[in-house]
Amino acid sequence: MARDAKTSASSKDRPGTFGGERDGLRVYWNGATARQWDAWVEAMPRSVIEQTWAYGEAFVGVTPYLPVHGVVYRGANPIAIAQILEWRVGGVVRVVKIVRGPLFLEGASESERITALWLIRERYSFSRLDLLLWTPELEETPEAHGLLRSMGLRRLITGYSSVWLDLTQDEVSLRAGLQQNWRNQLVRSEGANLRVRMGHAGASLEWLLTRHEGHRRRKRLRAPASPFVLAISLAQRNKQSTLAFTAFSGSEPVAAILVFRHGQSATYYIAWTGPEGRRRHANNLLLWHAVKKLKSRGVKWFDLGGVDGLSMPGVSRFKLGMGGELYTLAGTYL
Repeated sequence: MARDAKTSASSKDRPGTFGGERDGLRVYWNGATARQWDAWVEAMPRSVIEQTWAYGEAFVGVTPYLPVHGVVYRGANPIAIAQILEWRVGGVVRVVKIVRGPLFLEGASESERITALWLIRERYSFSRLDLLLWTPELEETPEAHGLLRSMGLRRLITGYSSVWLDLTQDEVSLRAGLQQNWRNQLVRSEGANLRVRMGHAGASLEWLLTRHEGHRRRKRLRAPASPFVLAISLAQRNKQSTLAFTAFSGSEPVAAILVFRHGQSATYYIAWTGPEGRRRHANNLLLWHAVKKLKSRGVKWFDLGGVDGLSMPGVSRFKLGMGGELYTLAGTYL
């Protein structure tokens, strides 16, 4: 009873529902606002689209999942945030997805990061009919696998891979870092009399989403559906966080890409290129314009949105050609 009283009293200091305490850290659920969440994401040098408030809100409109927001505190200071997607099936089974979370604020120690993972893990249990699918934002290492196994989790899917491009470099260094073939294609595209226009929504985004959805269905691609992509854009508090770049040959659009900005980071999310755009290497030109625009707006890291050498070897070579830092996550665990 004494411990319960202490927990109840301390819970008043933090917004949300008290979810547990471990090694001096406490987790609280569903007490954060969208504005607070965006501010925490903004404070992180590297963040991911899957842990943004807008991404969680997009699920509400097009899926049965609902977002749950957890914040781990050291005293009064937040050190980690985790957006979790939950679906109650038949009012009994709870299907749970944690995609690339939690994220950590600056100053969180290695031991605190491990404790935060445990606090989140303790929310879910097979005995309570929770089916947890967790893709943590942990790079693939023996230590990461060992930690997740110690939590009673087993890997189902091998790790997601992508590329981080460091935009704190100057433009000359970024261009020099391009692989030679990629840079040669960019030079040819720059001389191909293409015009690039950037928009935040409206006709440019609609044009891209229509073509992306048709391509996704024809090729049966494992890519986000256009209604979900649109839902992310609509949920953004800052409408300039959606950046659609379109390449025109005369008045005819021939290619487009969509980038989402989140704090100091951004993610290359979808793209479409027609025959004329491919012939003129329009995607190279669009991505280079995106790099320059993001730099001008203070973005430091650009995630190129996933590489898979088995299912998409050409796309993967293209992204790796930008010369960024390849990373692989530990995988999806059950």
